[in-house]
Amino acid sequence: MTISGRAGIRAVGLFAIVAGAGEVIVGLTGNFLGILDHAMPPSFATALVGAFYSLGGAAILTLRKWGAALGIVFIGAEIAGRIYLVTTGLAPSSGADLVKIIIGGAIALGVIAYVTARWRSFD
Repeated sequence: MTISGRAGIRAVGLFAIVAGAGEVIVGLTGNFLGILDHAMPPSFATALVGAFYSLGGAAILTLRKWGAALGIVFIGAEIAGRIYLVTTGLAPSSGADLVKIIIGGAIALGVIAYVTARWRSFD
């Protein structure tokens, strides 16, 4: 059974909000639920990256084309933010934590791909 249509769009939007909120908490605390092998120092930049993800999800939930476009931009900013965090040393640049960052970025890219593929479902 697959999720399709607007239900799928809503699920992806909600996922982005929740995932972004988790990233905001990591940014404020340095770790959340022990997700990272090595805690990061609390960072406004990390929290901002998570906020982009949540804002993208909220925009997608408008179910409007402008919201989908804005959501794609915000989630694209989240992916760029991940790259920034790694290249500046705010996030781990090696080991298991880097793999988790890459997988998270790939999931965010998948959200963008899904929204793009469902473009006609938006008003």
